[in-house]
Amino acid sequence: MSNWIDWDLDVLASNPDEINHISERLNQPSPQLVNWIAQRFERSVSEVAEGLTELLAFKAVRNLGYIDNTLNKARRFRIEFKDKRDGTVRSHLFEISEAFPAAIFLLEYRDTQSSYTGKQVIRAGEVVQEVFDGDQQVQSLDWALLDIFAPFKAEYYGEESEFGSLWQPWLEAVMAAARQLKGGEDAPNRGGAS
Repeated sequence: MSNWIDWDLDVLASNPDEINHISERLNQPSPQLVNWIAQRFERSVSEVAEGLTELLAFKAVRNLGYIDNTLNKARRFRIEFKDKRDGTVRSHLFEISEAFPAAIFLLEYRDTQSSYTGKQVIRAGEVVQEVFDGDQQVQSLDWALLDIFAPFKAEYYGEESEFGSLWQPWLEAVMAAARQLKGGEDAPNRGGAS
């Protein structure tokens, strides 16, 4: 039995032209990927190209930030596919990430039947950070999936920080919050009078 995998993919590009090119490429398999799969499974290139075009149906869900496409440089995409196609879809995504090394790809994936989710920060064809929640207590309900996207979004939207520079401060803040929840520290001052 094959399970359905759902992906939400936020792409943070450096300019409107780049996000538009990425948007086009997400729905177009590369000739290299088509040829590799055709050779591996002994299929015709045209048959594989047609199948991949159907499989790689990334839907632009919404713009992030500016609504107008002439100004927008960040967009959310969604795709779903059977788990046995995961390697193909990932290969495609990593090819695109490598072709646009300045863009940041924030991937959240889930298999609701197997009750797992994960997040990956991808840049220049490499996974920079990732977290996985495979121990869900109730099917389809995240249990301990941290928002590892937060420091990268803060850098991107703040436009002043170098990529990856907020990771360590964010990690320290998360650990401090966990200690507070455990009862090891007092609650931080929320701006109210003591």
